[in-house]
Amino acid sequence: MYINLLFDQPTSIQHQAFLQTDLGKYRRALPLKEMAELLSPPPGGLSGRGRKPWLNVEGGLALLTLKHFLAVTDEQLIERLNTDWAMQMFCGINLKSKRIRDLDLPSRWRSYVGKHLDIDKCQLACVKAWKQYMENTHVGLTDATVYESYITYPADAKLIWNGCVQVYELVCIVRKALKLRRTRSNHEGQKKKYRVFAKQKKKSRRKSRKICKSFLKYLDRLTEQLTELLNTQSQIRLRNQQYNRLRVTEKMKQQQWRVHFGKESRVPDRIVSLHKPYVRAIIRGKEVKPVEFGCKINKLQIDGISFIEHYSYDAFNEGTRLKSTIHLQRRYFGKCSQMGADAIYGTNKNRTYCSKHHIATCFVPKGKEGPLQQQKSQMRTLLGKARSTQLEGSFGNEKNHYLLDKIKARSQATEIVWIFFGIFAANGAQIAHRMERQQKTTRAA
Repeated sequence: MYINLLFDQPTSIQHQAFLQTDLGKYRRALPLKEMAELLSPPPGGLSGRGRKPWLNVEGGLALLTLKHFLAVTDEQLIERLNTDWAMQMFCGINLKSKRIRDLDLPSRWRSYVGKHLDIDKCQLACVKAWKQYMENTHVGLTDATVYESYITYPADAKLIWNGCVQVYELVCIVRKALKLRRTRSNHEGQKKKYRVFAKQKKKSRRKSRKICKSFLKYLDRLTEQLTELLNTQSQIRLRNQQYNRLRVTEKMKQQQWRVHFGKESRVPDRIVSLHKPYVRAIIRGKEVKPVEFGCKINKLQIDGISFIEHYSYDAFNEGTRLKSTIHLQRRYFGKCSQMGADAIYGTNKNRTYCSKHHIATCFVPKGKEGPLQQQKSQMRTLLGKARSTQLEGSFGNEKNHYLLDKIKARSQATEIVWIFFGIFAANGAQIAHRMERQQKTTRAA
């Protein structure tokens, strides 16, 4: 398999033609080479053994960026890569008559990057490359948002029933391996009961609680049966994936048992998805969507370019992140004199810190303002408007146009990679427009 790194041949006619396309202009704005140097190459590339990869590390990063820039699925990305010479040059390859048939190529690169990604170092590389195209780097905006994971709504009855199905399937697999007859548990009757409940338009709290208790008892019987089989038959061992899924199901059962049979209304670290046990319910208080399930990110935005300051799947109070956000801006750009933030950031501790370091904010003042009252009022208005339009608008732009509406990655590490490259692709599009505008101004002069 032959790899032709076209970006090592800057004098080729095809390369010059590529730079005139929209993808070529976008590719020039991305510091992928600097980011690739921060990631160690795959083991196969170091040893020279095995099949030669289609892409090097820089090409893999370009492929992930291209997915979010074009907002396509992995399968659509590979199909277009096979037929579009500009996309091939974007990734640094020339397929010629060859064709990539591996539709899981983007997924494997996402998994590899997830093991080695250092967000802070990559953002520093972006700052060094983009700083010359940014203005007013002393003004920062910050706010938090949730990038939701692609999961079904975690109703208790549905969650417990999914656990029953998974444990029942494991019981059937183990009994088949031991050449035993099928279990006598009335699984079809339980399935019919769940379908009748799921089809009801109005589910009262009493009915939901009753069926949850019934399914929890059924799940407990299945778990005991599976445990007995595994303990008595030492030759049967579950795979790591099956064992992890069983462990998550057992933890979910214990949590739901405490809710429905105990006196606890709230359980810490409550599991809302068996496939993604790291996801937590984050209460947002919005009118349309009071609860969101996904990764909560505190963002710093400077001149329209967004950076990840902190991320967590557990709910956190973003009001406590203002000081660290200011430190991040100073480390990236050296100065922070103005900071626009939501009202939740306006705690007494944050106000004292900003006043001590002479940082203007958009917080409503407490008491007398002192001299320059009109100028301070105008500054607060401008910072508040920039935060509510520019920063909030970037959230909608990334979710609607860069695949951050629902994160469809399958693990926690790959979800973080998905979010990072969605924000990175949106930033790169803005820098590309600025570079093109700057070139037009230079030619006109």
